Amino acid sequence: MLLEAAEHEVVHANNGQCGIDELRRQSIDIVVTDLEMPELNGLQLVERMRDDFSHIPSILVTGHGSEELAAEALQLGAAGYVPKNRMSELLNNTIIDVLGVIRTDASYAKLISTLQKNVFVFDLPNDPLLINPLVGLLMQVSSGMELLPSIDMVRLGVAVEHALANAMLHGNLELTTQQCPSHHELARDGKFSEAMRQRIQQAPYCDRTVRVEAIAATEEIRIIVTDQGAGFDTSTVPQKGQLDPKAMSEDENAPRGQGLVLMASFVDELVYNDQGNEVTLIKRCRT
Repeated sequence: MLLEAAEHEVVHANNGQCGIDELRRQSIDIVVTDLEMPELNGLQLVERMRDDFSHIPSILVTGHGSEELAAEALQLGAAGYVPKNRMSELLNNTIIDVLGVIRTDASYAKLISTLQKNVFVFDLPNDPLLINPLVGLLMQVSSGMELLPSIDMVRLGVAVEHALANAMLHGNLELTTQQCPSHHELARDGKFSEAMRQRIQQAPYCDRTVRVEAIAATEEIRIIVTDQGAGFDTSTVPQKGQLDPKAMSEDENAPRGQGLVLMASFVDELVYNDQGNEVTLIKRCRT
């Protein structure tokens, strides 16, 4: 009902196996699944989709007590997760965020497919309207080079979006989570909070930029995001196998919150410098 109210066309499946049957029967853009289901549970569904329907992203709806399974699902290939107690607030925006990183433009497809290495360097002002097109450009080039399966490109795009948002808001503008718009409002709508508007006009915040260095090669995609803020304590940054989505999403003091969980889940390496104002995202390409 939430999705239909948001004008999505919805196909309902009673369990994971029925969901696989629907994916074979018709064209589906995205799958939203519970974890606990008969015949084929959410984890098994995500794993099957990665093998047989790798171009279709999936989002997990998690209940209390299923946080470890949610983290495992992110490792298996899910593109996002939504806590069940925040479904009405987050579900539709999460879907739009995941689909929003998918960009297609066939005009240069043949030429780009011959590209062996591509390097971008950007110095961005703290303008959220630049996040979406920058991610779209990176995804278009990397997709054209055929470096990753499409679902991995989507997941990488989500990670880069969160890295850029963190650098602008928490890094350069030194804002708390409470002073910021939601990730969806920032990356999709370019929304400014009042605190953002004030900081963008004040020194030293107004003069800070975000440097983005992106290297797309046949071996790996490496994206370095550097802000000019004070940094943060990186000792609490989650590592693979140590993710707690519920705790990270609900703890307002956790560094970068849910976005950091997704970043750590969606790349092969997530490395911060000692100061905590530069993050390197590495996604290795299967050749």
